[in-house]
Order: sequence, then structure tokens, then C-alpha cells
Amino acid sequence: MKASDALFSFARTTALKKAGKHALDPVPQLPDGQKITLGDPDADRYYAGFATRDITPKNYKTHPYWMAGYNIAKRITGFLDPLTANAMWIGCGDGEGIVLISCDLIGLTGYEIKELRDNLMPFCRKSGCRHVTVSCTHTHAGVDTMGYWGVLPKSGKDRAYMKKLKETLRELCEEAWRSRCPGSLYYGSTEAPELLHRWREPSFTKAVLHRFRFVPDDGGKETWILNFPAHPNTMGGKNRMLSADYPCYMRREINRRQETNVMYAVSAIGATDIGEVADDDTERTILGGMLLGQKACSIGNERLLTPAVTVISQPFVMPLDNFVLSLANSLGVFNARACAADSETKSGFISEVTYLSIGGVQILTMPGEMFPELVWAGGYESAETSATGEGPEVNPTPLGEIFGDENLLIFGVTNDMAGYAVAPNDFVLDTRMPYFNRGTDRFGRSHYHETNSCGINTGRVIADACKRIKRILSEP
Repeated sequence: MKASDALFSFARTTALKKAGKHALDPVPQLPDGQKITLGDPDADRYYAGFATRDITPKNYKTHPYWMAGYNIAKRITGFLDPLTANAMWIGCGDGEGIVLISCDLIGLTGYEIKELRDNLMPFCRKSGCRHVTVSCTHTHAGVDTMGYWGVLPKSGKDRAYMKKLKETLRELCEEAWRSRCPGSLYYGSTEAPELLHRWREPSFTKAVLHRFRFVPDDGGKETWILNFPAHPNTMGGKNRMLSADYPCYMRREINRRQETNVMYAVSAIGATDIGEVADDDTERTILGGMLLGQKACSIGNERLLTPAVTVISQPFVMPLDNFVLSLANSLGVFNARACAADSETKSGFISEVTYLSIGGVQILTMPGEMFPELVWAGGYESAETSATGEGPEVNPTPLGEIFGDENLLIFGVTNDMAGYAVAPNDFVLDTRMPYFNRGTDRFGRSHYHETNSCGINTGRVIADACKRIKRILSEP
């Protein structure tokens, strides 16, 4: 038996044995989410505040930190640009509000998010904060905050860094709330197909750059929320320098033109990268970010948003068919809110989708990296062209169709990190060593993303959670 075969057999057997502890447990029946509505008929202003902090580990030269993304056990050895965390308070009038957080990190699990929210309970009671959402820009040149990329089977997460990170995020929420002031909120968008590259079939993309722009009444610094579906992995697999990737240079370009607070959330980034604007990885990172910043500054189709915010956070059980991830969870490589599930491993974890409506603009937060065809109609392959030979009827309803919104925004890698969500008729595993080796479809094309997916049903359970949210929205 080959060494790789023996390792596969051991990993799969061990994972199923460890996950078997959930076999007799009932699958949790999670409640419907609660609809939170902010806004007063008499309120004519948004209140917003912003705070930012550098979260780059200062001791990376003397202390081992592992680079998140690509290969394991790749120690960080250099620095290109800082990692930052940003927080924005949004309220309708000077009362209750929500906080949006964005971090230049690969991702945080729902377990980590729950810890953060629990620590924020005193702040929420004091401030009237009704919900906290945490997005990660998913830079592949940042610190391992998931645990996957260390010296396995040890977790790659640094405990001191994670503790400091959570304290920093708590402080940012306080600062954003205290800095709130009245102003107007605008929304606009622009297409940027030249800045998006999809490297896997189907070729479907939706290359739209979205912008929320808060303008304070006192003429102070504006705060923007930007959203675009490009994977921040531009620095490449050989890189060992800390970097926020292209979002850093997007923010710098905007601030070169106008001093601005900038929040960023990636959209549906499955198999989509920044456009091929340069051959060298570092040059492409810098130039791609600059061009995206220029695009953000050029948006001219804005509309004024009425002060109104709706939030519905819907928990659901994510089945974990991927025995490699199941084993990693059981060994403590990463932390998840583990539970029994209808999956091959009999295990899963509790995740969430959150619906946000800000001034009528609809946003869904996703616990991982969505493929765009799962979100917007028109992207599913036919039986003749799909990887599996199956038609689009085996796929879930696109999320935009569920909400009747072809311009639905996605904040990816938010409130949890669940890997890739791939359309079922495009989902191909290696027949001999599934989730271990890349699969090859009937056209001879390699399928990498499935190895970093929870399983074929990821998109389906997310769509089901969204249908529950839609029902709640329809209730009086």
C-alpha cells in the first residue's frame, strides 16, 4: 500500500470513529431567527461611527506565526502592508443600532464569533446594539486564525494573538459607537468586469462593486462600505510576507483622493480572483487594489437611503461530509460549534446566515466562500455542459431568486468560515480518495474547491436557511 493510501485510510477511519460520538445524538432543531427592525417614522438621519486598528502581529520576526492559505507550516517571515480591523456603528436616530466589523483575516469560526458576542453583551446592553456582524476579507497573506495552516496535527492559531484580537474587536465596537454622529447614507454600484477573473467553469460571474457612503452632517470624514467578489489571494502561494492583499491598496487609493474611512467585505468569491492586470503577484496585488479604488471613487449612480435597518440572523446545522475537516475539528485543530448532523460523518456544526436590509438594500452574510451561480440566476450549467452530467434541477434555488432581488449583496466569510459552497451539478470528488485528492470531472477538469468544502449539501442547507428568513420577512 502506498504511503498516501495508508494516510488516507487512517485519516478517514479515525475521523469516522471520532465523529461517531454524535451518531446517537439528535440533530438540533434550531429556532427561527428573530426579526429586528430599527427605525422611527420621525427619524430622518442615520447615525454612524467608525473605528480602526492595526492587528498586525508586531513580533512576527521572533515568534512563529503561520501564513493562512495555500500550504501548511509556512512561517511568516516578512511584511508588505498592515492587517487592519474596522468597525462601523449604524443606527437610525441616536438610539439602537448594529455594528459591522471587517478584519483582514482568512476567517473566524462561528465558535470564535460566539465568544466575541458573549464578551460584547455588556457593551450591547449599554449601547443598544442589537446585532454584531463580523466579516473577514479572507486575505491569504495574513495570520492563521482558523488553525488549518500550522504544523499539523497542532492548531496553527496563536492563543495570545486570538485573545488580543477579540479584545481589540471589543474595543473597536466601543469606539465606533462613541464616535457616532448624524448624517446621510447613500448607495451606488458600478460594474468592473476587467477587475475580475474566474478560473474555473462555469465562467459565470457578477462583477459588481457596491458602495454604501455615509456623509456626516458636520462635514467630517465619510465612511464607505465596499463589496466586490474577488478572492484576496493575489500575493500567491510562494509569498511569506504579511499583507492585507489588494484591499489594502484599494483603501490607500481611495484615501489618496479623499480621506475616507473604508470598510470592505468580499462577495461570492468561489473561483474568482482580481483581474489579471499584471504578471508579477505583488504588482497585480497593488495595481488591482488601486484600480478597484479608482472604480469605487467613480460611482455616480447613488441614491439616498431612508433610515431603516432590518436584521434576521438564522442559525442552521451545517452537515460535515468532509471527513478531513471533521477529523481536524475533533483533534482541536480548529474550533466549531459541533453537533450531530445528517452527514456521512454523523457530525456537523451550528452556523448562521444573517439577512440585513439597510435602507432597503438587501444583504446576506455567508459563512464561507459561495460560488456566484448559487447566488444569482443564470449561472447554472445545463446537463450537457455540467461537470456531473446533471441539470440545474438538482441545484438549490439561487439566493437572489429567493429574495426576489437580482442585485442581492453577499458579505462572504462572515460570522463563520465553512469553506466553499459549490453547486451540486458541478461538485466532483476524487473517487478513490475523496476530500483528500482533487477530483477530475468527465471533461478532464480538476476540482480543487470540493476538498475545502463541508460537502455537496452546503449550498442547499444555506438556501434552506434563506427560505426560513424569507418566511419570517413575510410575516406581519
